[in-house]
Amino acid sequence: MCPDFDLCIECFSVGAEMQPHKSSHPYRVMDNLSFPLICPDWNADDEILLLEGIEMYGMGNWTEIAEHVGTKSKDVCIEHYNNVYMNSPYFPLPDMSHVVGKNRKELLAMAKGSSMHGEHILKEDSPFSPSRVKLLNSYADPHIERSSKGKKPNCPVDGPSLLDLSGYNTKRQEFDPAYDNDAEQLLAEMEFKENDTEEEREIKVRVLRIYGKRLDERKRRKDFILERNLLYPNPFEKDLSPEERAICRRYDIFMRFHSKEEHEELLRTVITEHRTLRRIQELKEARAAGCRTSIEADRYLDHKRKREAEDSSRRVKEGGQLVPNVVIASESVGKDSHFKGSSSYNVNELDITALFDTQLLSEAEKRLCYEIRLPPPLYLQMQEVMTKEIFSGNVLKKSDAHSLFKIDANKVDRVYDVLVKKGIAQP
Repeated sequence: MCPDFDLCIECFSVGAEMQPHKSSHPYRVMDNLSFPLICPDWNADDEILLLEGIEMYGMGNWTEIAEHVGTKSKDVCIEHYNNVYMNSPYFPLPDMSHVVGKNRKELLAMAKGSSMHGEHILKEDSPFSPSRVKLLNSYADPHIERSSKGKKPNCPVDGPSLLDLSGYNTKRQEFDPAYDNDAEQLLAEMEFKENDTEEEREIKVRVLRIYGKRLDERKRRKDFILERNLLYPNPFEKDLSPEERAICRRYDIFMRFHSKEEHEELLRTVITEHRTLRRIQELKEARAAGCRTSIEADRYLDHKRKREAEDSSRRVKEGGQLVPNVVIASESVGKDSHFKGSSSYNVNELDITALFDTQLLSEAEKRLCYEIRLPPPLYLQMQEVMTKEIFSGNVLKKSDAHSLFKIDANKVDRVYDVLVKKGIAQP
């Protein structure tokens, strides 16, 4: 009998032969596993293919595993494995208590009965529902730790978790995707055979050594993240300003050369230096303004900060007022859909960087708005109107867009050129 060789009924009936199988070889009839076992939408043969794929390609190579299963997508395989196996109360085995003692007909009847209630009810009632699993985990994770030697991140009580962003799975104690996630590809097709030559065996052993080093590096990085508690905000940075946090980020590269205490001391020193230099600069400015005592300097600086905040707020409001002054309607394009600038606003005195919606623009778009003195809200609104008219067929070339806006045609052309570069408009 050929090991690990399956043949369909049609090929078997005509005596098909494929190396190393011969039609004269012994055979046995395989059981039909097309019945639900654990979940109504997963047959027993699908479960076998899923576990075979994980064994063949390794945990994390879900694209290849989904191709091996054949009937399920990558996301479905990941969700099913996490819900049924990883979150099982009998981990690493799935919960089979609801199917024990039932035959194939009873299992098919259970699946048919579940499907009659609809997909939504099935998800709510199933013990493998992601919402139920997530709810259970939210109560279980803070208090339950496995007895294994793996590390679990130390979660601060008052700090928001970054686990969702990092992809760290506390039960598996792994990142998904892991560092050097393609390391297992080296071994996917490799196997030791009895007829291997010494050179072939030596090459395969070297590949195993290389793979081991890559796993060591993966583990070293994971342990570093967990030991330094990098999955959660640093308590030291909690009360820092955004500028000071940005300074701390620039020094993250030196973290690998320091112990945790040494790096925290470095950050404290750098932040103290930054605050001292900033204070010296402020006192110099206050002295140049005529202040002679510390109290006068503090009063001057407080007044300056308040004035800058008011100016910034005023510029934002003035920038936001440009949008309501735009009369735009899809049915009135070409008639009344012209931009009417505010009479109290001088575009030539516009500070582009301080206006509302500037953060929505790319660097190239910011430079364009600065060059043609076009407020960002007005620029975005022009893009929106042009795009709608292009898709509706009313604007076929650059000159067609001139009638949409009652502003300088050169500015309209520059905005139209941006849409051409994006592939929205025709040159």
